[in-house]
Amino acid sequence: MEFNIDTNGNQRQMNLKGRLTFSDHELFREITGSLKEPGPSACQINLSGLEFIDSAGLGLLLLVSETAKEKNISISLSGARDQVSKMLEITKFSEVIPIH
Repeated sequence: MEFNIDTNGNQRQMNLKGRLTFSDHELFREITGSLKEPGPSACQINLSGLEFIDSAGLGLLLLVSETAKEKNISISLSGARDQVSKMLEITKFSEVIPIH
């Protein structure tokens, strides 16, 4: 998986690309670390570049959500498509993290 983080005013956007699996847990430390830095109070995770996610990948998103809540940062997901969208729907992920 690849990612980049853009900040625009009060909004931080994380763009994920590729496949999100357990093998990306080290990379996600950078993502959660970025939420611990002072900055915007809202974060959107753009999943439009993500081709695949497994249950471990969903768990990594939950860890990001937990960190965001600890720092009073609102978080949401957007752009999910194909297999990623189906996984979010099957797991009722929108009950945990808002999906736009």
